[in-house]
Amino acid sequence: MTAPLAAGDPREVGGHRLVGRLGGGALGTVFLGRSRGGRLLAVRVVGPEPAADGEFRRRFEEMVVSARAVSGVHTARVVDGGTDGALLWLAGEYIAGPSLREAVAAHGPLPVGAVRALGAGLAEALAGVHAAGLLHGGLTPGDVILADDGPRLTDFALARLWDSVHPSRTVAAAPGGTFLAPEQVRVGTASPASDVFALGGVLVFAATGRNAFGSAAGSDALLRLVDGEPDLDGVPAELLDLVRDCLAKEPERRPEVGEVLRGLAGEAPGAWLPPDVADMVGERRARAGAHDTGRRPSRRALLLAAGAGAVGLVGVPVGIRLASDAAAGTPGPTRSPAGTPTAGAGSSAPAPEAVRLGPAVTIELGRTDNEDARSLAYSGDGRLLAAGGLNKVVLIDPVARKKTGEITFGRAMGVVSALAFSPTGGLLAAAYALPRYPRSPKAEDRARGRVAVTLWDLASRREVRMLTSAAEGNLLTQANTVAFSPDGKLVALGRDGGDSIGKAVVWEVRSGRQVASLAVGPGTKDTFGRADSVVFSPDGKVLAVGYGADLEGAIDLFDTASFARIATLPLLRTDLFGVADLAFTPDGRTLYGAFGGLAGWDTSSWKRTTTLAAVEARYQSMALSHDGKLMAATDDRGGGLTLWALSSGRWTPVPTAHVTGGLVAFAPDGRTIAMNVDTAELLTAVQIRSIG
Repeated sequence: MTAPLAAGDPREVGGHRLVGRLGGGALGTVFLGRSRGGRLLAVRVVGPEPAADGEFRRRFEEMVVSARAVSGVHTARVVDGGTDGALLWLAGEYIAGPSLREAVAAHGPLPVGAVRALGAGLAEALAGVHAAGLLHGGLTPGDVILADDGPRLTDFALARLWDSVHPSRTVAAAPGGTFLAPEQVRVGTASPASDVFALGGVLVFAATGRNAFGSAAGSDALLRLVDGEPDLDGVPAELLDLVRDCLAKEPERRPEVGEVLRGLAGEAPGAWLPPDVADMVGERRARAGAHDTGRRPSRRALLLAAGAGAVGLVGVPVGIRLASDAAAGTPGPTRSPAGTPTAGAGSSAPAPEAVRLGPAVTIELGRTDNEDARSLAYSGDGRLLAAGGLNKVVLIDPVARKKTGEITFGRAMGVVSALAFSPTGGLLAAAYALPRYPRSPKAEDRARGRVAVTLWDLASRREVRMLTSAAEGNLLTQANTVAFSPDGKLVALGRDGGDSIGKAVVWEVRSGRQVASLAVGPGTKDTFGRADSVVFSPDGKVLAVGYGADLEGAIDLFDTASFARIATLPLLRTDLFGVADLAFTPDGRTLYGAFGGLAGWDTSSWKRTTTLAAVEARYQSMALSHDGKLMAATDDRGGGLTLWALSSGRWTPVPTAHVTGGLVAFAPDGRTIAMNVDTAELLTAVQIRSIG
């Protein structure tokens, strides 16, 4: 339930306006906030004790970067975070719904079907947290939000961060009904198995309304955790063995989260919550919606609505070309619950067209890879497929369909987040974030991370050059996208910006000299946005940069001879990060973009001429076949793959394993297609399928 702000509460944090209180605890207060674009966020302002702790502050930045890498259907995504004077804060997507603790307190235990769905969702969420190199470390029923489409895990990493800095506090301040694992009490250490123990306790609470180890407080509760047996009376018989295994005293005897997920998997009910709890979700959504009343339209929307034809994005010079009326949000095909495109208002979706795909071959990247493995690329000759993982790139032979090696990037802080092969010269560009540089003479490098692109010679398997982009923007600095020019002489990186939504940084490959730093979109270091896609036209004369913030975005087009801006193609409605993917057709006549929706622009007029899907479809990755006949796209909800025959506009839905980072790529010869997926064991993997 949202309460009014108190007299001493901040009114704005990190550029996000706070509109109410959602709750709080030892680690701070959670506020309902609104971004500049009106998006509702849950903003946690860390409490004064942790915020004043030097070691906690030092490690907070690294945690924010790692937490942002966690994605999945059942996690509340971390979208921003940083310092604001003495404040530490973390912003995540707002989920309308009660916590599990609130729901059970109000309406009693959940029915067995809901408990099963709850456990499966939380197991999937924890798998994503662990794949990002994090632990929750403090999972309780208060950290689980019940939404109408499934549970959401919140507060991962923050509690564990405080405990790891001061492990003695874990035992000394243990609350009544604690969900800590025995090893956390005995020696103050935690592992993924500790989260499994907590998950077992959460399931007992959901099924019975009681804590598995009683409601005693302090040392009595801890003694029972370490030496006592859980009270499983009332746990449904079909879940009893699994829950008992999760609550084993020895970590090695507990199942892994993948096993828990398999044990709970079943046909998900359409309405998974009992009616009384579903009503609570509706009430929370209605209250949150009330905070949207009176929202002023953005200046960008006012300009376009007023017909300011010669003016584009705020801060962009007069004289740029606007996209056609379709760019202002005319609906195209959306996506049904089953994941297939359907007609949006004012449009008709073409009938499906069969594109035959061969059986899938799945190549696992390993248990340590980040779930949000967002980088995937074929070499120009099609003999090599590269996939980014945690501090490494996995090399795959797509013909033999097996791994052939790995390249380790020890300097990377997290995943290798973008990859591209040079059209000539046998180079692989790998982009990633770098940690802070404490010895740098520049204060910004000491305080914030940088981003880098390493050029790797594939023949010798040696690093040729590392190109770095200085610290700027916010704490969530990421290398989002990388691309070579067609002649292989230039390489471009998309990233966030210090004085803009994002930047495209361009270097000469041979010399390593930076030749351009192109700001895109108005904003500041507190703007939640980034340049998420860069691509060169087939003739190399144009660099297109896609970006966005606060559910709006645009494509900026630059002349590569002078790096002067040619045009800006604004989009009033996009998904979270604006324009996430771009591709030119081989003849250079059309530029396609994925921004939640899918659309194409004629490059002679820069007018939008094609809409394949509306924003609601949530497409975040798109690729064109090298002959320009097919488009493939995946959405950010794990909904699978859709193929379009561009000549007819007809589409083919393709069932797949759960799609993770969402990237999809065509082989140069057009005979195979690859994408990031999850296996049944929740391992990150690449799936390859033949076409035709």
